[in-house]
Amino acid sequence: MKKLCVILAAVFLLSVFQPSRALASDTYTSTTDSADGYIVKLKDTPANTVSLMENTELTEISSDACLYHADTISEIKELGDDVLYYEPDYKMKLAELPNDSYASKQWSIGYLGISSAWDAGYNGQGVKIAVIDSGVNLTHEDFAGANVLPGYNVINNSSDVKDEMGHGTFVCGLFAAARNNGKAIAGFCTDATIIPIKCFGASKETSASYIIKSIYKAVDGYGCDVINLSSGMEEDVRSLEEAVAYAASKDVIVVASAGNEGNSTLNYPAAYDCVVGVGAVDQNGLVASFSQKNRSVFVVAPGARIVSLSYKSNDTLTGDGTSFSAPFVAVAATILKQYEPSATINHFKEILKASSVDGGLEGYDTSYGYGSLNIANFIEVMKSYELRSISEIFPDVGGHWASTSIDYCYKNELFTGVTTSSFEPETVMNRAMFVTVLSRMSGETITGVPNSFADVPENTWFSAPCAWGAANGIAGGMGDGTFNPSGSVTREQMAVFLYRYAILYGLTDGNSSGTATLSTFSDKAEVSDWAAAAMAWAVENNLISGRSKTSLCPKESAKRCEVATIISRFAIAFSK
Repeated sequence: MKKLCVILAAVFLLSVFQPSRALASDTYTSTTDSADGYIVKLKDTPANTVSLMENTELTEISSDACLYHADTISEIKELGDDVLYYEPDYKMKLAELPNDSYASKQWSIGYLGISSAWDAGYNGQGVKIAVIDSGVNLTHEDFAGANVLPGYNVINNSSDVKDEMGHGTFVCGLFAAARNNGKAIAGFCTDATIIPIKCFGASKETSASYIIKSIYKAVDGYGCDVINLSSGMEEDVRSLEEAVAYAASKDVIVVASAGNEGNSTLNYPAAYDCVVGVGAVDQNGLVASFSQKNRSVFVVAPGARIVSLSYKSNDTLTGDGTSFSAPFVAVAATILKQYEPSATINHFKEILKASSVDGGLEGYDTSYGYGSLNIANFIEVMKSYELRSISEIFPDVGGHWASTSIDYCYKNELFTGVTTSSFEPETVMNRAMFVTVLSRMSGETITGVPNSFADVPENTWFSAPCAWGAANGIAGGMGDGTFNPSGSVTREQMAVFLYRYAILYGLTDGNSSGTATLSTFSDKAEVSDWAAAAMAWAVENNLISGRSKTSLCPKESAKRCEVATIISRFAIAFSK
């Protein structure tokens, strides 16, 4: 492997290091059986170190990320205060291997509804998939004509990606095996470009640093759109989390297997928020006994009696494991990237949530996640999902301080624009608009409630919301039989309506006193007596802040941008 000679600063104190959470203390003196050396993160590139004291050899993981491998703790000591952090280079394990030679029907084709993607032309054209694994047997006849690039071997820094144990060939076959050739199996996205990055040799274990190096190689070296990681480890390694976060920041979708121990232990990288962790189900749609059951399971996919290609011959094999569930979810990511190249991991997760078929308890559970992958449903939801950024939808939101909150409210269908291309964030919110937002947030069916307000005509967009608000004691009228729907909602009225909403749905006990919390504001006396408790509650819960550090401006009209901010804060902080 490439070695790097580093000119070191003359500071050797281990106490200046900042060990990551993987280490118990800075007195760590040797790696365990589950690690091989250390991953070292430098504060800057070695070229920028100044003082010369001694030469030390480090193995490069990613120079751009300032990541290197050190064999011993003494090498790390010699780096002095150039070290940002260090952690053991733990061993990563493949999430199971193919077991026996047995060519059988690919039940996953019908179960997933993948033919709907093929019929619609979603074969992965223009999408690059990195298979970070044990390499590939490119001589298998079912890879004839497949778009599989030579790839890269991070173990010896070569283009030799010959598979020595079969796992990578099995995974690549699920993506790229030729269809309709009368041989072996049918790959699921045969027009995608497959980049095999070899980081496992003849063993099913490898160093975390090889996985990390592979991720950076996939992102920066090959410009991949999707990364499949059918491997994992129990140790939470900071440098691995940073690597997958870096991939996500480049809009690369990372999919990983949840693990095969059949318990609740987390495996990484599947457990990181910026990764989609995948569990396994069998032919009956039941979660496999070996599949992990914990918060890392985002969705499940076929993982039992899966058929793919052998690395030793032109045969097929069957295998069990979440290793073989992850590629099916990566296929869905590939379909999304073909449809919209700018799609992000968050887009992907939201579409998976909305399209997966519930398998366990209603809603999310740690065995099935959000449910079982269904490609036909996925495509249907994908086509209706808003993938544009909020600034592309509403140009007047671009660069606005409340753009994130506006995006949240729009994507969760709480707000719409004033027109199809304008949000008007600085426009004052009226009373009808505000109670409509609350009614949408409730998720209730609000039709059929009698309307008693003289100024709320029937069959308008705000008729039902105003009637619903009044019937539930959230938004009363003006005391004269009117609602004043077009009148602006003041900041204290907004707090009162939201406070009543929270009480109605049991989100607060309604015991806010309203005095001490408001004492820091110079205009506290301007808060109406009937609004004091609500304003105090809103301030206490960081929903409303002053328009300055000392001014609440309770009787001023609330702008649409302010309402979006307060509603998004409320929706995130509370759950109905």
